[in-house]
Amino acid sequence: MTAGAALLSALLLQGAIGAPGTAPEAAPTRARLDLRGPADCISRADLAARVAARSPRIHLVDDAEIYARVVLTSARPGNVMAELVLATAGAEQPPRRFVARSCAEAADAVALIIAVTLDPTADTSPAPPPVQAPVIETPAPPPVPAPAPARSWQFGAYAAGQTIFGPAPAVMPGIAVFGMAALDREGVWAPALFVGGTHAWRNDLAEPGGTASFALDAGSVDACPLRLGRSRFAARPCASALVGRLAASGADTDQPAAASRPFATAGATLALTAGLGTLIELSARLGVGVTLLRDSYDFGGVTFHRAGAVTSTVSVGVGLRWP
Repeated sequence: MTAGAALLSALLLQGAIGAPGTAPEAAPTRARLDLRGPADCISRADLAARVAARSPRIHLVDDAEIYARVVLTSARPGNVMAELVLATAGAEQPPRRFVARSCAEAADAVALIIAVTLDPTADTSPAPPPVQAPVIETPAPPPVPAPAPARSWQFGAYAAGQTIFGPAPAVMPGIAVFGMAALDREGVWAPALFVGGTHAWRNDLAEPGGTASFALDAGSVDACPLRLGRSRFAARPCASALVGRLAASGADTDQPAAASRPFATAGATLALTAGLGTLIELSARLGVGVTLLRDSYDFGGVTFHRAGAVTSTVSVGVGLRWP
């Protein structure tokens, strides 16, 4: 007798009642279910319900001589592999292997094999499709606009030492004060405006024919649309202009004289700031511009200097920043 026939005989004998002359009354078949595989594919409760739907005579319990071992593997989506072994003590059927398109299809196939093997009178019609709850579509909520980047105004005041190259025959040291107003915001676009005043001078320059002295009083404006860096150090490229009055005087000459003339430049500036805590800030300013008014200076008809075509400035200072 084959293993399958022995198993079926054992099941039939288990359910038979030997009263002569009467038809045997079907008794429940108890079997133990051993399910191995992904928990999200087939659950033990789901498989037991599918078996019970085909045969109410089969009771799946935790302790029984008959057992069904189900092993599920999923090689890839749409390809579920199942292996089923039915056995009793001393009688085990060869494993049955098949491939299903889904976990539900594999569960139906396993339930059908268990049902017809343990109960030949089981229902073998196709399982009805599961009842799906109606899908209620709700309108999607309107998109929430992204919050505007945080922004605030920031102010500063600085005092600096400054040097100017170009208006006089030699470098002119001086002092400068600056005020700053800036839009503090995320990103590179963070406009700022620097407005300053400067006084620079150079006295007693020995030139052919006499001694010359120069003094420059001017105001400056730097418009800076961008900010590079944001934490403690920031650099701002700016468009700049400087407008003022350049005074020159001569001594040790046959005809001492003094004169004042307008002075103006237009160019670019790089403004650098570095914070020292929450209030103190170091500042540096590097500027270069085209000289718009280029006057010449001479003693007795001998020209000893003409304002340079390019005027450059360098300043370093310290100041306060708030808030």
